[in-house]
Formats: sequence, C-alpha cells, structure tokens
Amino acid sequence: CASCGALLGGADKNAPLALCRACEVKWDAHKNALCRCCGYPVADCTRSVPMLARHGVDTLLKLTEYDPQKPQSVASRVIFKLKDKESAELQAFLARELAPKIEEQLVRLGQTRENSVLVWAPRSKKSLRERGFDQSKGLCTALARELGIGKPVQMVRRTGGSVQKMLGQEQRAKNAYAAFEAVPKHCADLKGKCVILVDDVVTTGSTLSAVAAKIKPYKPGHIVGVCIAVDVPPQQQ
Repeated sequence: CASCGALLGGADKNAPLALCRACEVKWDAHKNALCRCCGYPVADCTRSVPMLARHGVDTLLKLTEYDPQKPQSVASRVIFKLKDKESAELQAFLARELAPKIEEQLVRLGQTRENSVLVWAPRSKKSLRERGFDQSKGLCTALARELGIGKPVQMVRRTGGSVQKMLGQEQRAKNAYAAFEAVPKHCADLKGKCVILVDDVVTTGSTLSAVAAKIKPYKPGHIVGVCIAVDVPPQQQ
C-alpha cells in the first residue's frame, strides 16, 4: 500500500492496485472533502488557481488537496510515494482516477482524445540524479496509456535555477519561466489541439503557467491543467 505499506491483493488482477481497502476509504474521503473555494467535493472542482488562469488555463482537474502540515494523512503519503519512489502501480492507479475527469472535460470542450496532447514539465537534472526518475513523466505516460492518447510531449528543462519550494510566489514564477522551453519540432502540430498539462502537485501554479506560456505561441485550441493534488494555502491550513 502506498500509504500504510500493507501487502495488497485483489480479485481483479487487471486493476492497478496502490492502496489497501482501509486506506482507499480514507483516500476517497479526501477526494470527497468539500473544496475551500467552490464548496463542491475537491475531486469535482475544476476551478483553476489565479496564476494559471492568468495564462489562459481556466480549468484545473485534481483529485485531492494536499496539506504538507499533515504528513500522516493518506493524501500526503500518496504524494510522498509518488515523488520519492517510482511505482508503476501507483502511477497507473492515479491515471485511472484522473482519466474519467479528463474525458468529461474533453466532452465539455467539444474535443476528443484523438485531438488531445499530453504535456509534462520535467524534473530538474539534479532531482533526476537524486531520485532516478521523473514522477510527472511517469504519471503522464500512464495517463496516455489509460486514455489511449499518443506519446506525450516533453518540455526542455534548462540547467541551473533555484528549487521551487524554497521560493516565494513571484520568485517561483520567474524561476519556472526561465526553467522550461518548448521544442519546436515537438510542438509544431499543437495548433487547434487540446493540450493537457500534467503535474503532480500544484502550489501557486507557476510550473504549469510557465509551460502554458511557452506553448501558447503554437496556438493550441484549449489548455487544461491536471494534477493529483492542489496545495492548501497557509492561511487556509
């Protein structure tokens, strides 16, 4: 189990398993907790964060809220596991949870999976050396398989820069914008497409905003943000 470490087993051998039954119940409770912004269950909320909205990403699909002040919660443990240890089972489980929400949003926009492209923001080279994997890439690849969408598009991650979590909101935005670059040959056919930006946790939205800003010159039809969790602002914790 990605939360408590219990051994897993289930009747459906084809279903991705990541949580034991007890932790899955708690996970569902996190998803059904009321959003602090709109009053709907968090997993049903599509409201974006201000920085993302300023860059044309009006929709942010998510599963839960993430409160770093509660490290023992199932939501926190799932995020820690996703970031710190590569797990194909956890990535597949989360992709299966997110896929119906993405499909619903495509219907709302009058788009199809065939006209959609998944994009992730890569980890820094330092983080890749330390962890040995890129959690956003793994999640994005799992979503591509779950949805039947083609190969995801990768941004270029520049070297240097500061660690995002050590910066304030304005510094995060500048640091993120300088960190990513679109590859023309990878983005040449984005015109009119529905671009789905994938990240694990959205705090201020600076990472996905930077990616959206670099993609907008290629004239996508829509840009939708997708994440596992949104960080709870300190004043709301």
